[in-house]
Amino acid sequence: MAATFPYTHYACPCSNLTTPASTSISAKRTSLIPVDAPEDSTFNPHDPRANYSLSPLDRLLFCDECEEIRCQRCYGEEIIHWYCPTCLFEVPSSGVRSDGNRRSSSGEEVEEAYILQCHYCDWSSLDIGVHFSKPTKITEQLAKQRKSRTSGGSSAAEAQPLSHDETFANLATFYKEQLSESGDPQNPYSNSPYSSPNNLARIMSLYGGLSVNALKKTREKPQPMREARGEEEGMLICSFEDKATDDALLQSMQNLDWANTTTAEQRLSAPANKGARLVDALWPVATRLRTRKCRRCHFCPQYLSYPDPKLKVGNLRYKIRALALNHIPRLSIRSLQTSYPLPNPAFCLHAADLLQRQPDIQPHITRQYILTIRNPILEPIRITLATPTTTPGRVASRVTILCPSFTVGPAGDVWDEALSSSTTSMATIPSGNGGRQAAMESLTGRGADESLDRQPEAGKVWERTKNSTSVVLEIVPGALKSLPGIVPKSEKELEEDEMEEGDDVLEVPIYVRAEWEVSEEHDDAGDRKGGKRIVEADGNVKKEMAFWCVLGVGRIGEGG
Repeated sequence: MAATFPYTHYACPCSNLTTPASTSISAKRTSLIPVDAPEDSTFNPHDPRANYSLSPLDRLLFCDECEEIRCQRCYGEEIIHWYCPTCLFEVPSSGVRSDGNRRSSSGEEVEEAYILQCHYCDWSSLDIGVHFSKPTKITEQLAKQRKSRTSGGSSAAEAQPLSHDETFANLATFYKEQLSESGDPQNPYSNSPYSSPNNLARIMSLYGGLSVNALKKTREKPQPMREARGEEEGMLICSFEDKATDDALLQSMQNLDWANTTTAEQRLSAPANKGARLVDALWPVATRLRTRKCRRCHFCPQYLSYPDPKLKVGNLRYKIRALALNHIPRLSIRSLQTSYPLPNPAFCLHAADLLQRQPDIQPHITRQYILTIRNPILEPIRITLATPTTTPGRVASRVTILCPSFTVGPAGDVWDEALSSSTTSMATIPSGNGGRQAAMESLTGRGADESLDRQPEAGKVWERTKNSTSVVLEIVPGALKSLPGIVPKSEKELEEDEMEEGDDVLEVPIYVRAEWEVSEEHDDAGDRKGGKRIVEADGNVKKEMAFWCVLGVGRIGEGG
């Protein structure tokens, strides 16, 4: 995936991109394997559908009802209200339907009339001879004036062509009549128990003189539907007979400047401006309204985000906003042995400086990385990590987690974390040492009790803070190309060995399982759909959560 290394993407449970074990029986049941089975399946980040299944943590939401991650495909958007982006005036839904999703109240009073005026280019509606009698329902007044102008100077012999809206209305009316004529009339007694064909046949055979077959023969056959034949039925015929109008338009375009002709964006701004070729023929278009939306989970009636309705549109406060980063442990990875200088964001003058290409990872060389897990909730959690021995994809790399099971402390207040970190750093500095040692420790990230030759050990965490724990991963990258053999390869084997886009990216799928306990009186979730809730003997509620994530480490080089 196109991202800056290193990165961490999370998989939503709505997508199933797991690869089963290599058995003949399980190969037939690829789509039936659940996502929460890490021992039998592995998430494949190189699958073509992975680009639509993986997302950064800041783009995901969390459903408290289902206790699951929710992506853009897992929730629907509902419109709360409409508003004008210029003055932030809220428009009721009845006004939106009547005015066509556009603002209809703005103008300036001139001689007991109202006009439209642009303070940027000094344009006003007086330039085209348009004024309004009231400052409301401007869209309706514009439509009436445009209709009167197009149909006012026409005679009976020379009729003007119908507008876009009128042609569409005639076409819709024509097809409604065709559907009513060709189809069977609706049965007014559809809810009656005697509307069934079997019941009707039995009743007709008992009390009627005619049978059901005789009634079918006497019934009139429906006429087939036909197409529209004229403008009254909605058919618009392209004609080149009106040469006078075309010649006048061409003459005007030759005499005027290029700036006086309309652009494609202006012609597509509204149906009224579709046929305008000169700027003088353009009609004012009302400001398109904006909407405030809420997000609701597709699997339950829970709101994932809901703006505060008591506040104005300009205020961005939310009444409900369930972000995934406030409920899901955050994972981050970095190299233990940094072989290149990291750019300091404070000294980067351009955005491209932060996106500089990192050196490629050499294959078959063991590298160690630090995986940090941060806890966003107020209870300590038990983390269990699982990863395949070899990464899925064309290039197989070996991955080993030295400490797959550990605990992470609870998250606290921001001020508590700042005070605890400062107190810890002051306690580790012995008396008599100057600021030079403290500055070196802050630059290197090592404490006074840590030696430079510290080595990772199996079963032990690397670093632990109040709400984060770091463990070490050992990765042996695979080679992009296999070693040449004695027997030459066939054309089919050579085609299979060709690298595709993204095959050189080292991505490690990690299955994360989190467990924690809360008191039953503080458990506001209760028995909910999809949530796993186990009440212990001591009265605490045991909760658990599991998800897949992908760690983007870097690109594998061709060296070997």
